[in-house]
Amino acid sequence: MFANDPAHPLAAVTHAAPYAYYRRLAEGPPLHFDAQLDCWLATGAAGVQAVLEHVDCRVRPPGMAVPENLAGTSCGAIFAELVRMNDGARHAVPKQVLASMLGQVDLARLRHSTLQIARDHLPTGAASLNQAMFELPLFGMAGLLGFAPAQWPQLASWTRDFVACLSPLSNSDQLAGAQVAAASLLQRFKLLLGESVPDSLLVNLIGLLSQTCEATAGLIGNAVLALRLQTGLQAQLQADPSLWPAMLREVSRHDPSIHNTRRHTACALEIGGAALPQGQMILVLLASAGHDASVHAEPGHFMLQRPVSPILAYGHGRHACPGQQLAQTMAAACLQAWADVLAGMPLAWRYQPSLNARIPVFMEGAAA
Repeated sequence: MFANDPAHPLAAVTHAAPYAYYRRLAEGPPLHFDAQLDCWLATGAAGVQAVLEHVDCRVRPPGMAVPENLAGTSCGAIFAELVRMNDGARHAVPKQVLASMLGQVDLARLRHSTLQIARDHLPTGAASLNQAMFELPLFGMAGLLGFAPAQWPQLASWTRDFVACLSPLSNSDQLAGAQVAAASLLQRFKLLLGESVPDSLLVNLIGLLSQTCEATAGLIGNAVLALRLQTGLQAQLQADPSLWPAMLREVSRHDPSIHNTRRHTACALEIGGAALPQGQMILVLLASAGHDASVHAEPGHFMLQRPVSPILAYGHGRHACPGQQLAQTMAAACLQAWADVLAGMPLAWRYQPSLNARIPVFMEGAAA
């Protein structure tokens, strides 16, 4: 371990500069046991892909479809139906419907509408930037789903409250607020779409909002940091605005909003030469795949003109995020609309406490 390394992979999520650490992990064996965390690690593109593709590496531990603290609650009822939180045939149809719906979104129209929303909600300082990072993507998604603009702020507030149930770091007050938000969101979707729409589809639309919330906020925030830290990047984008999508794609590789996910072995299996017993938790280090030199040339350098290759930060295989293009489109539109005001905004930052999401929290003042 190097002197400036994170203490372990979970600490890397909020570490100031974990990138060299991730590059070294990507050079090692694709799977190895971490005694400090008492779990297996999947690292580099090979390890991450192998685990995410394996049919017996499940998103939930055997016999525990819902976390114990959510069992019997409104949040638990939603969790049990989320296609991204479950495997199996029961979730196949909602997954197909959701993927088909997202695949039909007109990205050019989404970009135009998000640009307009972002221009109407220009951040004026660190506090409003922190709020806008979360709200603007949710406003865009709520508009796509058919909600009226007057409903967007309340939907965004409920969604931010609901996502607390998905974090092991949430306290009892946050979990109680998540239960209220879950019931409110479900009722609002029923009013929009009608009682005849199956709950399995309605809750996955709530899941779509929750996925948009932190993941896209982190993408926007990390892109703001790239504009600050990458020499000449702002000038490149000013000279050629068509580079904004490439910029957001490179942020997704170099400094993604989601650094890891988990899988659990449904039976004894072998991956990458490692033998894993049933019931083992695997920490899948998505961020290390983005810094794998065997896939991404000079992974430590931020490059707009990088050859297109898979970005595993959005997942892979049957649980790959179907909203990748939507997230990048909305984030690019927000950053383009805000570029001028952000350039003159004095900002310092830290990272929101999290075990998997890298989301900057901005403060007034110059960075140290």
